[in-house]
Amino acid sequence: MNETANPLKQAYVGVDIGGTNTVIGIFDNSRNLLGKKSVPTLLPHLPGTTDHPAAFFDLLKEEIVQLARDADCTDGLALCGMGVPGKVDPVRGRAEAASNMGWIGVPFAEQMGSRLGIPVRIDNDVRIYALGEVLAGAGQGYRNVLCLTVGTGIAAAIIVDGRIVRGGDHFAGEIGHDQVAGETALCACGERGCVESIVSATGISRMAQEAIASHGSGTSLSLLGRKPTAYDVYRAANDGDAASREIFRYAGEVLASKLLTAVCLLNPDAVIIGGGVAEAGELLLGPIREKIHGRYIHSKKPAVLKAALGDSAGLIGAVAYASQYANEGEEQCG
Repeated sequence: MNETANPLKQAYVGVDIGGTNTVIGIFDNSRNLLGKKSVPTLLPHLPGTTDHPAAFFDLLKEEIVQLARDADCTDGLALCGMGVPGKVDPVRGRAEAASNMGWIGVPFAEQMGSRLGIPVRIDNDVRIYALGEVLAGAGQGYRNVLCLTVGTGIAAAIIVDGRIVRGGDHFAGEIGHDQVAGETALCACGERGCVESIVSATGISRMAQEAIASHGSGTSLSLLGRKPTAYDVYRAANDGDAASREIFRYAGEVLASKLLTAVCLLNPDAVIIGGGVAEAGELLLGPIREKIHGRYIHSKKPAVLKAALGDSAGLIGAVAYASQYANEGEEQCG
């Protein structure tokens, strides 16, 4: 009996780095996902800073190689794209400042490229996420998109005419630290009244504590007997708790007010919102859509959509970014 050997396959690697966990995806050359794994983001140097998180680099290399083997990629690795939090210089391949992770001036592309023996391209994680959503998720068919992720913090990416906009210092999209008039809550950045201090899991939890203090037994959140999480507020809102619904309404309106300026400047086809807090769905998106559509003067209103791909968006975007950069020298979305 003749046996036919499996055809050779190269692994195309996508990596989405988060503050707690990092997700790795292995794709074939047709961009089919062959395997995915979540590993801890090793940060043993905290609370200090580092320009060389060697333990994390080593772990990442081992996990990528093993995942490619498990996916039967017999022809090794082809290329790797990574979404990295914070301020990223994609030209130099450096994580310039991810303050909550203690990374300052980390030469990511160089260090991971030398370990893996293949080209490695990096960019800000939200820009990579947006690329994935435009190519394969909620943004398909749109060439002008604002994409936001709302989780522990908030950040945005801008795609105009199918191309990522980074700004003069690769820092475009940091909407989370614009100030909200009349707000004084302390933000993780050290300033007060930032959008992120309201429109984030942290902000929603804080507002829930304030609601308990002011409403007492008038909100079901008071029955928890502990500090409410954003998910607690979501569940209570779904169950009809008025204070919880008001928290999401206020967060949505605050974000919509900031987005309106960007919408008027950029005239996007769609606004896509992802991240953990966006799982609240219409509790958050409804007020955003209502305010943007009510105030935007043009007859064609941008679609306001929930992201569709979850953590796969970052993996798809990372591989597409690395592949398109290799082929074209600059990434395009469709």
